[in-house]
Amino acid sequence: MTHREGLLARLDDRINPIVVKEMRQAVNGKFVAWTLVLLLVFQLVALGLFVISGGDFSTRTTGGRDAFLILQAIMLGACLLFVPAYAGGRLAFERSDANVDLLFITTIKPVAIVGGKVFCALAITTLIFSACMPFMVFTYWLRGIDLPSIFVMMAICFIEVAVAINMATLIACLPSGRVIKILLSIVLLFAFMVCFSITVGMSYQLASSGIGSKLHKWQFWEPALTVLLISGVVIGLLFSASTALLTPISANRALPVRVFITATWIAGGAISAVVCYADHSRVPLEVWGLLSAIVFAAALFVAVSEREALGSRVALAIPRNPFRRLLAFFFFSGAASGVTWAVASSMLTYAVFEILPRPFSVRSGASNGVRVWIIGLPLYAFCYSMTAVWLRRKLFSRRIGQRHTWALGLILLCIGSIVPFLVGFLAFFGNWGKIEEIGAWFVFNPFALGIDKFRTVYLTVAFIWALLAAAMNASWIGNQIEPFRAPDRVETLSL
Repeated sequence: MTHREGLLARLDDRINPIVVKEMRQAVNGKFVAWTLVLLLVFQLVALGLFVISGGDFSTRTTGGRDAFLILQAIMLGACLLFVPAYAGGRLAFERSDANVDLLFITTIKPVAIVGGKVFCALAITTLIFSACMPFMVFTYWLRGIDLPSIFVMMAICFIEVAVAINMATLIACLPSGRVIKILLSIVLLFAFMVCFSITVGMSYQLASSGIGSKLHKWQFWEPALTVLLISGVVIGLLFSASTALLTPISANRALPVRVFITATWIAGGAISAVVCYADHSRVPLEVWGLLSAIVFAAALFVAVSEREALGSRVALAIPRNPFRRLLAFFFFSGAASGVTWAVASSMLTYAVFEILPRPFSVRSGASNGVRVWIIGLPLYAFCYSMTAVWLRRKLFSRRIGQRHTWALGLILLCIGSIVPFLVGFLAFFGNWGKIEEIGAWFVFNPFALGIDKFRTVYLTVAFIWALLAAAMNASWIGNQIEPFRAPDRVETLSL
């Protein structure tokens, strides 16, 4: 064997087998081919009709912009509709109860499985974008848009599709029944439609302002880098969560997700502090604090759905040193560990938001309103998630499994946010002024924190509710903290 053949053989061994399998099936299958052909036909017909009915383009200064927006809407709509459905549908089929053994008897790591699915979907997206690029570039000759603007808006669309792919993958990895996955897919489809509308509208604004002519200015790169960083964090979070869901329950599968979120939280806080100091503005810190509050609020619903007893495999990895064991408790799998980690992180986020800007002498801006959201979102999430835990333990222990506690929490959130408002709406016959005067209608709605008049009342009620929910679940938390220790040697040998 020659040196070149040996190098190729080593490279072939290192290629992810899931990527090879998915790419072969995508190339040999008809779904991708027909989707690409139909998309190109639609683009060709749309561009042809536009050119025929467009009149004299020598005097029309917005012809290229209008044509690009039409082609972009067709391409983005097809990618958001078909590519996430293709990637998520295939993984959901393999994750189903009938085929779940295929995922656990293989020696391929979960990160390779999820990475292979995502990479294949991104490759299909790249293929679609490459096929549509000539039509997009042709609009430059119709006047009204420049090439840098075309490439910038194409990049925005690609990032959006990448996030959509990872969201569909996460839903496919959920260990839930078909009904829940279908309902979540419908919600995700609605979210895609909203994002599609926002992107098309934003593209019109960017094309009209000539975004491509601002590439040499910091006013372009500051928001662009912010969007890239946030998108990268979201994709990484979704990817790590999908990997954790495919990891066997006997492993410490919460560790990589919490480590990733914590590391990102620290890095984001550091970057926000530097930008705050450089620009003398509190806006970067507000964005970091608000995004952190949203993540930790969602983490509470996930945490209460984790297991309550550690397996032998996870228990063997618990450190014996008291300090290291205390630190490890926040990052190990388990409902109580997840709740304490999310609560502690939320409190640290608020503390950093309050203390850090003072030495920098930054402008306050809209910090008061953001402060309420940073406090209120995790606080309401704790109330609803811990109430769901208590109800499941006391009333629905035989009907609702532990891993579906998050669903019960979301149902309670919907009831608390909608039902009191409907009661007030019907009681006052739709008189919005009367409804708004009585803040009690929104006291259980975390999204009503934007009402300035009742913010203090809402936070006070949520704080008292949180104390009661913690007291009602004190034994539940204590029963998980007490056995968190490394097993004795005798116990280890008997496992």
